[in-house]
Amino acid sequence: MRIATLIAGVMLLGTITFAQSVNYDFDRSANFRAFRTYTWVRGAAVPDALNNQRIVAATNTQLAAKGLRLVERQDSPDLLVAYHAAFDTDVQVTGFGSGWGGFRYPRSFSGSVRADEIVTGTLIVDIVDAANRTIVWRGTATKEVNMNAKPAQRDQNIARATEKLFKHYPPVK
Repeated sequence: MRIATLIAGVMLLGTITFAQSVNYDFDRSANFRAFRTYTWVRGAAVPDALNNQRIVAATNTQLAAKGLRLVERQDSPDLLVAYHAAFDTDVQVTGFGSGWGGFRYPRSFSGSVRADEIVTGTLIVDIVDAANRTIVWRGTATKEVNMNAKPAQRDQNIARATEKLFKHYPPVK
């Protein structure tokens, strides 16, 4: 069951509606002003081509807005960029009871319990200094996956997530 949930989560990465669990960390000794170009390297990407394209495009948009330019690997980029996607599941149990009486005086009592499986997605973007192969910046966004999102909503959710993720790039030391 856990594998089926993971596969479903991977297929639905584009439905992640990242809210506000966004964090970042960075190397304080890195000179972010010196970085001008980047290229993509392999991370733990989603196998779903459409959602992979959404994540890469949204990240490219954010990096371009920060003044970075995408180049080919053979052009000796300043930075290497990779993203990683992961999923986890939890069970949310909701219960309701009504009636009167009690343990000693059972009269009229009814109740119901519902268990829902919640899929949580995490998107991590690593930015690595190409010269010395060390991570200089990492952003992480985590949120519950919206299983019913349409393609346009998936585009919007991923764009919003990357916008929040790159809000603190380059970092202020």
